[in-house]
Amino acid sequence: MLDLYWKTLSDLKEPAILWRLFVPFVAAIILVSLMGYGIFGLFLVSDFFTQNPMVQEFHAWSEAAEQSIGSIPLIGGVLLWVIGLFVSLVAGVLGLLLGSYLVLLFAMVITGFMTDSLVKAVHDKHYPHTPYYGHGSMTGMLWKLLKFGLLLFLLFLVTIPMLFIPLINLVWFWALGFLFFRYSVVLDVGQVILPEPLFNQVKSLDNWTPTLTLGGFFALSFLPVLSLFAPVFAVIAMAHYYFDLLSSQPQANRDVPENIPVD
Repeated sequence: MLDLYWKTLSDLKEPAILWRLFVPFVAAIILVSLMGYGIFGLFLVSDFFTQNPMVQEFHAWSEAAEQSIGSIPLIGGVLLWVIGLFVSLVAGVLGLLLGSYLVLLFAMVITGFMTDSLVKAVHDKHYPHTPYYGHGSMTGMLWKLLKFGLLLFLLFLVTIPMLFIPLINLVWFWALGFLFFRYSVVLDVGQVILPEPLFNQVKSLDNWTPTLTLGGFFALSFLPVLSLFAPVFAVIAMAHYYFDLLSSQPQANRDVPENIPVD
């Protein structure tokens, strides 16, 4: 695992990789700014949101609840302060998670278009004598990502009450985000490099070397700037891991996919 970190960081001095590192950074900053300060801001002040019956009913209910609690002798003000602090903490955690995931998602999408070129840059620099052919198609990969994303979204909806449990909410929703991050990077890079039978052998979550390595890079999603580089780091690391794996296979197992027996 530490070897993958070192190889990834060492590659950042390569011009072919360095300029690709900043493409997701610049593009994601622009897209997130447009969405965060433009579309989302307009939505919050639009009549569709402010005049929505559910929103108005919630405001009326919250004002009534605040007046009722504040009228309690002696402890009313204290209760309002405690409730306000709790709501602020929950909103802060949720905002941190959703904001970091939004930035990371944009960076992942942009990096996805550069996976082939990043893999080729790593291959040409370190593994020029290891041929690779990959498997699958872009359409198939997108369909798998959509299904897995919907599954995690349903799991998110079911576990929304966990938002109100401090610390557990942070760990749980970090885990959900990591599962999608790992699944997408492993699938994207694996389809470019490995034949399908070999990929199926090493893609599982309990393959700890890639899982822990990607977990370290995913942790960067909590840092506002470094989160934009996390997908590129992850692709480079997985390229090294898969090329090391592929180069250790017998020649018959890495020439063409048809020569590889299916388990």
